[in-house]
Order: sequence, then C-alpha cells, then structure tokens
Amino acid sequence: MLYKLIRTPVADINLLEGRREEINFFFTNDLTFHFISRNIDFIEYYLTVERSPLRDNIVDAYYNGITNKLSNNGDYWNISTGLMHIIRLLLDLKIFIEAANLLPLPVSLKEDFDFMTEFISSKVLAQSFVNPPRNINELAFTQINNLDQFIRVTKKGQFRTLLGIVYKMDVLQSLAGLLKSDGMSLPEYCTDSKPVFDVTEAYYPLLKNPIPNSFKLDAQSNLCFLTGPNMAGKSTFLKTMGLLIYLAHLGFPVPAKKLKTTVFDGLFTTINLSDNLNLGYSHFYSEVQRVKDVVMKLNSERNLVVIFDELFRGTNVKDAYDGSLLIISSLAMVRGSFFFISSHILEVAENLNRKDSVKFCCFESELVQQEPVYDFKLREGVSKERIGMRIIERENILGMLDTLIERQRLAKSLQ
Repeated sequence: MLYKLIRTPVADINLLEGRREEINFFFTNDLTFHFISRNIDFIEYYLTVERSPLRDNIVDAYYNGITNKLSNNGDYWNISTGLMHIIRLLLDLKIFIEAANLLPLPVSLKEDFDFMTEFISSKVLAQSFVNPPRNINELAFTQINNLDQFIRVTKKGQFRTLLGIVYKMDVLQSLAGLLKSDGMSLPEYCTDSKPVFDVTEAYYPLLKNPIPNSFKLDAQSNLCFLTGPNMAGKSTFLKTMGLLIYLAHLGFPVPAKKLKTTVFDGLFTTINLSDNLNLGYSHFYSEVQRVKDVVMKLNSERNLVVIFDELFRGTNVKDAYDGSLLIISSLAMVRGSFFFISSHILEVAENLNRKDSVKFCCFESELVQQEPVYDFKLREGVSKERIGMRIIERENILGMLDTLIERQRLAKSLQ
C-alpha cells in the first residue's frame, strides 16, 4: 500500500488535504490500531487457497468436517485457520472503530470506518463475535462453511476493500510516526491564484548530519539560479527541493520544519541525467530533449516545478554558455511555474541581473590551510569561488603524472 501511494502523486488539493488530515488524526490522537502481522499474513494466504469455497448448508458442512477429521485435509485446515484470524481482525477493528468514532474524524476516515462498521455488523459474523474462537477446534462445521462462503463469495469484493482500508491505516500510522521525528512536518497547501513555495529549515533526510536551509519562491521571483564550488551542496539542495515537492504531492510528511506550497501539475528534473546508448543519444542530446519536453509541457498551460542541475554540461563551454543563457533568460519570463537551475558558468549570472524574476542563491566555501571547508548554508548572491584547481592540486594528480612521465623518460634513456 505504501509503494502504491508513493508511485501516485496527485494534483488534487482535496485528496491531498484529506490525506494530510488522516495522518494528522493518528498523530494528534492517542489511538493506535495494533497490527498482528501473523494475522494479516495468514488472511492473505487464506484468500489464495485454490479449493472451491465451501457450500453453506448443513449436509456439506458436516461432510467437509468429518472428511477432514478422517483424512486431515490441508486446505480445510487453511480455510479454518484463515477464518479464525479474520474473526480476530474484525473483532479488533470493531473495538478500534468504536473508540475512533468518539473523536473528531476526517471525512475520508469517517467514510472508511462507516464502511468497515457496516461489514462487521453483518448477521453472518454476529455469532463469531459473541464467542470468538481461541483456536480452530472451537469453530463449528456449519460456522466454517457459512463464513467461508461469506468471505470468499458473497462479500469477496467488500472484504478486499476492507483489507485495503486496514493497510491504509497501517501506512497512515507509520507516516504519523514520522512527525515525531525532529524536523518533519505536514505540508500546507496554498489555494491562492499566485504560486508560492516557502520552506523553512528543509534538509536532505538521507544525510547523517544534514544542514537545514530555508528558501522561498513566489510569483515575482520564480526562478532560482544556483551557483557554488564543487561539493558545496548544490545538487543536494536541488534534490531536497525536488523531494519536498514530490512528498507534498503525496500528502506525506516532508523533511522540513514548515512547508507552504501551491499544488503543481508536474515535476521535471535533470539531476544525474545520462546518455542513452541504445537510442544513440549523447549526453548533450539527452539534455536538449529533456528541455524540449519541459517546454512542450509548459506550452500546454500547466504549472510545473522544473529542476536543472548543470544545464548543457555535455557540450563545449561556449555552447553551454550560449545555450544556458538563452534558455534561462526565456524561462525567467514564464509565469506560473517555478524553476531551479544550477550552473558553474558564472558568466551566465552576469547577464541575468536584469531579470527581476531571477533569485540568485549560492553555496560558498573557505580555504583553511589550503583545504576547502564547506558550511552547506544557502546564501543570496552569486558565488565567485573557483576551487576546482585547488582540489586537483590537493589530490596530487599532477605530481603523480610528473612521476609517471619521469619514470618513462628514465626507462627510455636506459634502452
């Protein structure tokens, strides 16, 4: 269920608000449905039993039961055990829902709980709830056939829907647990006509000791031009922004103290874009095609978030400069969408200063005993640092090459 939700981001603000409220319900209320994985596993296994559903009549019930006692049929035992676990699950759900209904429920959860209540209130299940079986020996022959017909035939679709709700509750409770972690919060969705993306103390969750950063784009400044030396944090920042947007469009908690965002129609990125040898595409051509795809989507009047990490790195410096300046200058005039673009070509920034919609941000470093030190804090402005050669010198690449060349020269002189 979690994977299903993760793979289906949406632009429906009502759905997103609903999921946000559902997660918040489990976070704010001291109410937890305790899952027993063995119950769930056996229920799923029971639903895959190949034996035809047992017939709901006294003759067949006694025949099945007595035959099982004589030959110890495995399918009959699986059916009986599966039904016992279903009774336990439904009984636990009944108690949980009664407690939940005493609290203010989000509309979507109320609908789910009403559905489960109606299912659990069936007359077929009533006897099982009065005297819940502790083991399969306490299930009567007629009860087994009656329940198997009910679960696998009469209410097959409804029971699968009920299980789906149960799995969703498990996901919601797990996501609510994330909010107890430092720095996690639920996104706030903006309904204004003007787009906004305002984040406070966002961080990349896969880092051991991440440095949080705050950032904002709005209708007036909708393009972030990002500069900084190698390893200063540009790509990590861009990945963090993309992750925030994606998680927000799942209605999930985000790694930030606070996030207020417009609901967008799509997210496009060119982080770690590779070439495609099968199609004969070079890295540069892949970049061009990706930019073309973005422009086509923008032309369809959709509001997007676009992230370009190092535009046109797959071509020569002159073409990269000309192409970057041309594309960024044009994107800076597009309204309704947000753009994050990083670049090592600082000259591009010098020709973008006249664009009011461009927000210049950077990461910096300082040399301490000829070693670059980074604080990974986002700043306003354009970085002027060029420490690539210092990194090359630090790794002693030229020294190793000089040693190799000298060794080959000596070897040649001895021949």
